[in-house]
Amino acid sequence: MHREATPQKGPHERRFTDLSDYARPVAVWIASKFQDTGVRAPHVTLVFLVVGCAGAWFYSLGEVGWALLGAASLQAKNIVDAVDGSLARLQNRPSRIGRFLDSLCDAAVALALYVAIAVALSQERPGLYAWALALAALVAGLLQSSVFNFYYVRYRRRYGGDPTSRLEESFTEEDRETYADVPAAARLLAALLALYQVVYGWQDRLVAALDRWAVGPLVAFGRLPEAAALRDDRGFLTAVSALGPGIQILILDLFTLLGFRALDSALEAYLWVIAVGGSLYGLALLGRLRSAAATLALTLGPSVRAP
Repeated sequence: MHREATPQKGPHERRFTDLSDYARPVAVWIASKFQDTGVRAPHVTLVFLVVGCAGAWFYSLGEVGWALLGAASLQAKNIVDAVDGSLARLQNRPSRIGRFLDSLCDAAVALALYVAIAVALSQERPGLYAWALALAALVAGLLQSSVFNFYYVRYRRRYGGDPTSRLEESFTEEDRETYADVPAAARLLAALLALYQVVYGWQDRLVAALDRWAVGPLVAFGRLPEAAALRDDRGFLTAVSALGPGIQILILDLFTLLGFRALDSALEAYLWVIAVGGSLYGLALLGRLRSAAATLALTLGPSVRAP
């Protein structure tokens, strides 16, 4: 079994540079140590939830020393977050339950972190401003991660890889068949999916709409293969991967180190970078995709189908 198992999400021959997944090599090494044990991916997911929330709490104390410990904890969470999926694939046990549990725990850690930053920042800034900025950064950060997730999931669905994610998440007939003999697991999956739709459903729909806008000129001309090729470009996927949560944690770590003398200013700057900088970067990528699609559509013209 282990010879065919792989810790990677995507097929090796079509792999691209995922900037947000820099913790994967360490995570794979850790996962390999637990491959033949009774430890399962959901156990690891709960560990990263605890570690991530602990890191958030350290930030809420508003002191540099605690914030540095929080930065280290969140980086540890980032590594452990990559371990659960790697372990599931090494054990040939990837599951839809694990997929949704991972996403929801990521959202819980993000919520805890931005609440913690708001608590710390409000000690030195007006409370309404601190909380509004933290909320904007939370929503923007989650949405940016959803942009990357959309294109990465689409890529894996086309070329093979981890099959647990779909572009339009729902409780499918395949899910019913998978858990037909385990009704408790089916109910758990349904509950996790319902929570996922509350947290991420609107994001998935918004990103799908933005993608339709971006490749619209080619789609209007019937150039579906060309539209797919633009979205499958590995350079584009690498650029989009900078929107992932791993990069957001790395940026927070860097700002925390730079804020050794003025933590409040560093945390404030971080929130602005995520809320505004990350959003502008994501929109620029989609705008560039739209421009490339429009140029290619004008160059190729409408698709002519053979009779």
